[in-house]
Amino acid sequence: MAQSRIIPFLALAQQIELKGYAITFVNTSLNIKKLKKFLPSKSSIRLLEIPFNAAEHGLPPEAENSDSLPYNLVLRLLEATSCLEQPFRKLLFGLVEKGGGKKPVCVVADFIFEWTAHVTHEFGVFHAIFSCTGGFGMACYYSMWLNLPHKHTESLDFVLPDFPEAGKFHVTQLSPALLAAEEGDPFTTFQRKNFPYWSKSDGILFNTFQELDKTGLMYFRRKLGIPVWGVGPKLLSEHDRSRTDRKPAISPALCVEWLDKKATKFSSIHIIWIPKHNIGIPNDAISKGVGFKSNKFHMGC
Repeated sequence: MAQSRIIPFLALAQQIELKGYAITFVNTSLNIKKLKKFLPSKSSIRLLEIPFNAAEHGLPPEAENSDSLPYNLVLRLLEATSCLEQPFRKLLFGLVEKGGGKKPVCVVADFIFEWTAHVTHEFGVFHAIFSCTGGFGMACYYSMWLNLPHKHTESLDFVLPDFPEAGKFHVTQLSPALLAAEEGDPFTTFQRKNFPYWSKSDGILFNTFQELDKTGLMYFRRKLGIPVWGVGPKLLSEHDRSRTDRKPAISPALCVEWLDKKATKFSSIHIIWIPKHNIGIPNDAISKGVGFKSNKFHMGC
């Protein structure tokens, strides 16, 4: 429920649509209204609204998207998403009924909706999680919240107990939220409730590709014991992006000019994007993951 995640979902949906599948995109009312202007006029993707009353959860009336919220209310929005379980069950039942008993091929859900797996399985439908980020950064995020390793050592350096391949980290690399996290605090509790349910899914998709992200994808295969696929990068076309209400900080022309200048100095340049609400990913986590030396690596977040 953030535009930084909704847009990659839409890009994935458009790619699947090209394979000849009928796509139903489900989200809350205000997010659906925004999505309508992203879709090409000839798209067959159907947009369905799921009811959500933000005010009932102590949120501003139109808070259906974390982009519009201060950080202290983001957790409240995440917790409130559990109220969507029954409406989603009803919606899925309606789709099966309307199809004359024919079930959807698959339900692809955001990883924060951990309850979607068991609801989907009630109908005997394949369920997959889609993470709009790469595998390595998400692996660090997942492991740090699950283990809080910096809380179990007096040293300023620490390693991730279930992800030693990530190398050593320093507490100064942590976000304020992770640094302040404690056993039993609300955000840690939410994460630890959510994360184990990922293994209940039939598979997980990452917005990355295998050749670049082997270490991160390997972590989730080992940790979850389910199929893990790199299906990215998934991006809206330049034409579709131009219809969003977000303007780039720099023009494509200036970006190309910057890349051309770097190309004379470096043999390769890698640009990695992390959504702003993926707090807790250390600043150099990605560069460690792809294995580039710092003087040959440029990262954009």
